[in-house]
Amino acid sequence: MILHSTDYENTLNDGLILKLNWIEEEFSFQFKSKKTKYSQKDRDLANRIINNITESVNCSGDVRMKQLLVDTLKSIKNIYPELF
Repeated sequence: MILHSTDYENTLNDGLILKLNWIEEEFSFQFKSKKTKYSQKDRDLANRIINNITESVNCSGDVRMKQLLVDTLKSIKNIYPELF
């Protein structure tokens, strides 16, 4: 099967969207029930998740995808400000 460049870009974009959805779900799963007080271990885990996702996401050259990543990270930091 031969993928055209637009098919490849769409596949990459779909993968990014799945990763961004996953990170939001992961934060909800890990931290939503702990809204009152976070430990240093929680903060370390949150930062590791953020670092891993930003390192694994390839949105080079695609401004729209970069903006989706930035918006997702801002949303997480707004929901869980005590973690950062």
